Amino acid sequence: MELEHILGIQVFFLGGITAGYHSFNMDIPTIQKYVILLARFTAFLLSSQFLEVIICKVYTTFQTRRLPELRWKDKYRNTVYAFGVSTAVLAVNSQLVLDLDLVLMLIASSVARYIEAKRRSATITYGEGMACSFSEGYLYQVIPSDGARFYGLEEQIREAEADHGVFFPVRRLFIVVTKSLFCPPNLEHFNKRDPMQPSLEACRSLSDVQKDVAGVRDRVYRNTTYKIRRHPDDPRPVHVVAECATPLHTLWKVLQRRPVYQRLAAADGDEITSEFCAALPAIVANSPELRGKVDLVYYDDPDENLAEVLLAKIREIEPDYEKIKRNE
Repeated sequence: MELEHILGIQVFFLGGITAGYHSFNMDIPTIQKYVILLARFTAFLLSSQFLEVIICKVYTTFQTRRLPELRWKDKYRNTVYAFGVSTAVLAVNSQLVLDLDLVLMLIASSVARYIEAKRRSATITYGEGMACSFSEGYLYQVIPSDGARFYGLEEQIREAEADHGVFFPVRRLFIVVTKSLFCPPNLEHFNKRDPMQPSLEACRSLSDVQKDVAGVRDRVYRNTTYKIRRHPDDPRPVHVVAECATPLHTLWKVLQRRPVYQRLAAADGDEITSEFCAALPAIVANSPELRGKVDLVYYDDPDENLAEVLLAKIREIEPDYEKIKRNE
């Protein structure tokens, strides 16, 4: 049974109990009293939800260093309307919206949610699961050395520099997180039409990595390199290893086919993305094999220029890369 149906039945049931308590004989003052109480408790509970959302958004911004997008018209519209009606009822009846009862109820609600969170601490979210799967299923396959046939991403980049005379200012894998979740086959798709702006150019891939994984012999993993030119006549472009986050690309495709994936029809893509972007850096930071070798790059498509965003990320990691490039 859908949650909405369950809650609707619960409201009618409790309303019937209230009416039965008064033997279905309630005068106007009694009805007004219950309407005010209902409005007060609704305002209290919704205030608790708003407080939790605000704290969550602030925490996510701190973790990801990325301002979240508040789409209240889509996600919080009914909540805002219910809160507005409740506060209007209280105001019309000269009742305080904020008082000590509200503070105490917020504290009690926080305690109850904390107990529930501790009980469910072993349960991970969709976004956290994607980050774990991405780390074990991909990053650990292409980043660290396996001590045998593959010597690691950093060594592959050094080989590319030596073999082709190119310059990688940062020997890391950049995982691009697009705001829209859309991930094109080629990152050149994000280049701007203005030829004077920095641009990306797909180059040869690093050497293939072949591993026997989960019953598949010689599974191939491959990383693409991109050349970044700051202008068309840039004599010494820089190179990076960059790609989109494939789990978020999968999420984008799932959200495009909501009728097929009915359990995820009401999923919040922004929330799942925030979970993924909070969990993955924590995994990388805790892993000696991945630490300092993987970075998330947040890209606000289509407003920003991805080439400029990548150059800014390089400058953040290696501020003097221009001097290094000139001295080579």
